[in-house]
Amino acid sequence: MAKLKITLTKSLIGYNRTQKLTARALGLNKVGSSVTQEDSPSIMGAVTKLIHAVRVEAVAEPAKAGSKASE
Repeated sequence: MAKLKITLTKSLIGYNRTQKLTARALGLNKVGSSVTQEDSPSIMGAVTKLIHAVRVEAVAEPAKAGSKASE
Protein backbone atom coordinates (compact mmCIF):
# COMPACT_ATOMS: atom_id res chain seq x y z
CA MET A 1 0.00 0.00 0.00
CA ALA A 2 1.20 3.53 -0.72
CA LYS A 3 2.29 5.86 2.03
CA LEU A 4 1.60 9.58 2.35
CA LYS A 5 3.64 12.23 4.11
CA ILE A 6 1.22 14.79 5.57
CA THR A 7 2.59 18.13 6.80
CA LEU A 8 0.61 20.81 8.64
CA THR A 9 1.48 24.07 6.86
CA LYS A 10 -1.04 26.48 8.33
CA SER A 11 -2.28 27.22 11.84
CA LEU A 12 -5.78 26.03 12.67
CA ILE A 13 -6.53 28.94 14.99
CA GLY A 14 -9.96 30.30 14.11
CA TYR A 15 -11.06 27.15 12.31
CA ASN A 16 -13.81 24.74 13.26
CA ARG A 17 -13.18 22.52 16.31
CA THR A 18 -13.73 19.38 14.26
CA GLN A 19 -10.90 20.39 11.91
CA LYS A 20 -8.58 20.81 14.89
CA LEU A 21 -9.60 17.39 16.20
CA THR A 22 -9.05 15.85 12.76
CA ALA A 23 -5.52 17.25 12.64
CA ARG A 24 -4.86 15.85 16.12
CA ALA A 25 -6.22 12.45 15.06
CA LEU A 26 -3.80 12.42 12.13
CA GLY A 27 -0.95 13.13 14.56
CA LEU A 28 -0.39 16.77 13.56
CA ASN A 29 0.11 19.05 16.55
CA LYS A 30 2.18 22.06 15.51
CA VAL A 31 2.68 23.94 12.26
CA GLY A 32 5.47 22.18 10.38
CA SER A 33 4.87 18.80 11.98
CA SER A 34 4.74 15.80 9.64
CA VAL A 35 3.44 12.27 9.83
CA THR A 36 3.57 9.30 7.48
CA GLN A 37 0.28 7.45 7.07
CA GLU A 38 -0.96 4.60 4.89
CA ASP A 39 -3.08 5.72 1.95
CA SER A 40 -6.63 4.66 2.86
CA PRO A 41 -10.10 6.11 2.35
CA SER A 42 -10.34 7.25 5.98
CA ILE A 43 -6.99 9.08 5.83
CA MET A 44 -7.90 10.69 2.51
CA GLY A 45 -11.21 11.87 4.00
CA ALA A 46 -9.35 13.51 6.88
CA VAL A 47 -6.89 15.12 4.45
CA THR A 48 -9.77 16.43 2.34
CA LYS A 49 -11.24 18.07 5.42
CA LEU A 50 -7.90 19.83 6.06
CA ILE A 51 -6.79 20.42 2.46
CA HIS A 52 -6.46 24.17 3.10
CA ALA A 53 -3.94 23.61 5.90
CA VAL A 54 -1.87 20.56 4.89
CA ARG A 55 0.59 19.49 2.21
CA VAL A 56 0.47 15.86 1.05
CA GLU A 57 3.34 14.03 -0.65
CA ALA A 58 3.59 10.44 -1.84
CA VAL A 59 6.43 8.51 -0.20
CA ALA A 60 8.25 5.79 -2.11
CA GLU A 61 8.40 2.56 -0.17
CA PRO A 62 11.83 0.92 0.03
CA ALA A 63 12.13 -2.58 -1.42
CA LYS A 64 11.89 -5.31 1.16
CA ALA A 65 15.10 -7.18 1.96
CA GLY A 66 13.63 -10.59 1.19
CA SER A 67 12.02 -9.73 -2.13
CA LYS A 68 13.44 -11.02 -5.39
CA ALA A 69 12.20 -8.16 -7.58
CA SER A 70 15.69 -7.47 -8.91
CA GLU A 71 16.19 -11.02 -10.20
